[in-house]
Amino acid sequence: MHQALFRSDNLLVRRSGARGGAVIITFGSYVTEPTLKRPGFAEEFLRRIGIDAIHVINRRNRWYQHPERAAALAAVAAAARGYDRTITYGSSMGGYAALRYAVACGADTAIALSPQFSADPQVVPWETRWQADVARTRFAELPFVGAEQQYVFYDPRVAPDARHAAMIAEVGGAMCIPVPYGGHPVGPLLVETGALQHAIRAIVAGTFDPVSVRQHIRRERHRSQHQHFALARHCAARHPETALRLLERAAEIEPESHILSARAVLLDTLGRSHEAAPLHLAALRRTPGNTHARISFAMHQEIMGDPAGAARSLREAATGRSGSMLLLVRVRQVRLWLRRHRLRVIDHWLERAIARSAGSRFHASIVRRIGEHVS
Repeated sequence: MHQALFRSDNLLVRRSGARGGAVIITFGSYVTEPTLKRPGFAEEFLRRIGIDAIHVINRRNRWYQHPERAAALAAVAAAARGYDRTITYGSSMGGYAALRYAVACGADTAIALSPQFSADPQVVPWETRWQADVARTRFAELPFVGAEQQYVFYDPRVAPDARHAAMIAEVGGAMCIPVPYGGHPVGPLLVETGALQHAIRAIVAGTFDPVSVRQHIRRERHRSQHQHFALARHCAARHPETALRLLERAAEIEPESHILSARAVLLDTLGRSHEAAPLHLAALRRTPGNTHARISFAMHQEIMGDPAGAARSLREAATGRSGSMLLLVRVRQVRLWLRRHRLRVIDHWLERAIARSAGSRFHASIVRRIGEHVS
């Protein structure tokens, strides 16, 4: 059963399932297409294990800083009354919302995977991800007041996520569960090992034990393609052949688009572009809307002497995109244009400027300024 509880141009609140003893309120995470016509976060999983859910679905990446936020949360709180347990749940931007709005939803517990404490540059000036989206967001955050119980799963080797987790623990008193080499976000690794299903059931039942969850992850991580992918990303620069083997193993477990594309990019880097070509195409066949895979294919086309094809691929990658994702494509388009018009000196200068910016404390503000004008 699906029931719409609230709808605006930015947000949709929808109930799923018949009334039971517990309800989980989910918040959508980062989206690549601005639409409300998609399933709620973890909707199929919660339906399968028989837990009622209320899904908050976002159209844009604004960290829920919408003028109608209070009305949407009031609709959620009204729908959640009468349950024995009310739990908020989300990943990354959705994890931010699960922590920040648990009390407003009437929840006693919050579960967050790789969340941000904040994305407001005034609060976390060191956060450099998603800055083109942040540039279009007007933050109106209230002081952090967390739920009675808060569980944060994060990868301590992803430096920004570790800093966010530390802030959440310090201000909100959350229990933080490190998941080494889980990447951002850690959800796929937790799902593939079965640890997430185990943890959510235990949290609902009030029997959660973080030590047993971490032991479970260590036991089962060998069968997680996401674990192999995260390890490959960590070692690719220094040990590309090892990274290739890890990505091959990941593809054997589950040949997802990002795995195939990462293998192809590494082969291009190693000068084995003829081996990379079928992997690029397979990645796009599997997930045509994967912007990163299409950008990578454009780079491959240029390597293979087809700059016109690369330009078409980048135009396709830009279609329907906005914010940080669109900025990434626009930078690639500018650099390709420079190379096609024999302006490689300017392209090299731009490459060095980007590298210097990425290592400076002004990087986030520079990207935000540029992001304000990307369309």
